[in-house]
Amino acid sequence: MPIDEILTTAGAASAFLLILGMLAGRSKSQWRIWPAPPVGSLKSFAFWTLFRTLNVSVLALATERFLTTLSGPMLPLRIVLAVAAFVAGIAYAYTLWSLGRKATYCQASGLQTSGIYRWTRNPQYATAILAFTALGLAAWSFDATALAAAVVSVYAMMAATEEPWLEDRYGSAYLAYKAKVPRFFSIRRTAAELHALIPAFVSNARGKR
Repeated sequence: MPIDEILTTAGAASAFLLILGMLAGRSKSQWRIWPAPPVGSLKSFAFWTLFRTLNVSVLALATERFLTTLSGPMLPLRIVLAVAAFVAGIAYAYTLWSLGRKATYCQASGLQTSGIYRWTRNPQYATAILAFTALGLAAWSFDATALAAAVVSVYAMMAATEEPWLEDRYGSAYLAYKAKVPRFFSIRRTAAELHALIPAFVSNARGKR
């Protein structure tokens, strides 16, 4: 079987099982696979294996499709999308580092509300969704774009599925944070934060003169 068919099959199967598992977990808590069960458990192993298989499959297939079809009138736009995907990928890596390993693996380590978390409640998912959306469009191929759409759906479901878990962990503090900061993006929230930063920046610049 050609490698692209293997990647497509593995990615599609992983996405299907992840989505099915998260839907099942909503109906019965004992079936929950996300937020991930304790590290070392069978369900935790199954979730992270499927999740990583999906991400690697999309990344490999979309990159291959992009690099082997560098031609046509849409090429400039595709290059811009590829660059956007790369930048968003770097931002994704930064958000993982800022959150920390424990919180990434669903081990409560305190509610994060400062820094990048002032702009979005889920910077990891937000940046990953941007990266895979841009990469899927840059690939300009039905199979890679469809698989990228599947991984974007998985990230969106993960964000929605973990909110009840966060409410149980952090109670009223998370509810207040949730009411103020968007799940992914908000132009209004971004504008408000920038408006608040400008006076502080100007004041700091004047103080250095």
